Amino acid sequence: MTSSIRPLAFAGALLLLLPTAAAAQSSDREAVDQVMQTFMRAYRSADNTLAKQVFRSDGVMIGYSEARGPALASRTGEQFAEGFDGKPAANEAQRKRSYQIVDVARNLAAVRVNLDYPGWDGVDYVVLLKTDGQWKIMSKSWTGVPK
Repeated sequence: MTSSIRPLAFAGALLLLLPTAAAAQSSDREAVDQVMQTFMRAYRSADNTLAKQVFRSDGVMIGYSEARGPALASRTGEQFAEGFDGKPAANEAQRKRSYQIVDVARNLAAVRVNLDYPGWDGVDYVVLLKTDGQWKIMSKSWTGVPK
């Protein structure tokens, strides 16, 4: 009799935990979405305060764009955020950005950002890390081509 009770108790405990795990994942996904919304606002407004809110200062940004020459470009999260000078690009109204949260796994998330700018098409892959209960961008890699 006890052997049949144990599987039932285990199944019941598992069912109780599933909503908690699903809620935590949903909550993390929403938090990642909030970080990405702030990131998009930072781009639109060129506000380095917003960029600093979402980027880890020790994060890494690395990428390649034919428009910027043949070498890889690299900088820290702090350097990247400092590049937001409060003056949006002259063609900001024509720039289109969208993102898709690809995955959220425990304390790690991956997001694809599509950039459609006049004269340039690009893709960013953004990795967020949750430390001390807070999601921040740990790395951003990009590529792009002139139109």
